[in-house]
Amino acid sequence: MKKINNYWTDGNNNRWDANYHTKKKAEEQSKSLSDCSNCSDCFYCSNCSDCSDCSNCSDCSDCSYCCGCSNCSNCCGCSNCSDCSYCCGCSYCCGCSNFKTNPQRFISSNIGSREDQTYFYWDSNENIIVICGCFKGNLKEFENAVNNTHGTNKYGKQYKKLIKLVEYIINQKI
Repeated sequence: MKKINNYWTDGNNNRWDANYHTKKKAEEQSKSLSDCSNCSDCFYCSNCSDCSDCSNCSDCSDCSYCCGCSNCSNCCGCSNCSDCSYCCGCSYCCGCSNFKTNPQRFISSNIGSREDQTYFYWDSNENIIVICGCFKGNLKEFENAVNNTHGTNKYGKQYKKLIKLVEYIINQKI
């Protein structure tokens, strides 16, 4: 970590404003980034490129496996985005690679041990993608993951009821 033009700058040219970040804090945040370059004041990124596993980013490009971003391109978890892949929690998507058209979706209320939303996407061929925390897979894989992780505890019961609800919704819409 070097100080360049009043910014703490790491080896990938990610930088943190020295007026707001100590060198130690910049080093900590640098370690939290994955494949990021030319980012500024990252932890909640903006105007980044080629990042992965980021969250709450904005105006980034060519990122992947991100979540909760906005106005980005080629990333996921976005709103008002285009040419996305591996989407989760999207709204107003266009050109997402997982679906030829904007998929139908169901988003749960906050449930489970994370007390967070679970996202279900499907198309007219019943291709279903489930996003729940770091899990991404089809409905059967999700059900297996719930059984393995929670069994019959209260969270397992919540997720199993949710799976049945989504199956009912899909059968009614298709």
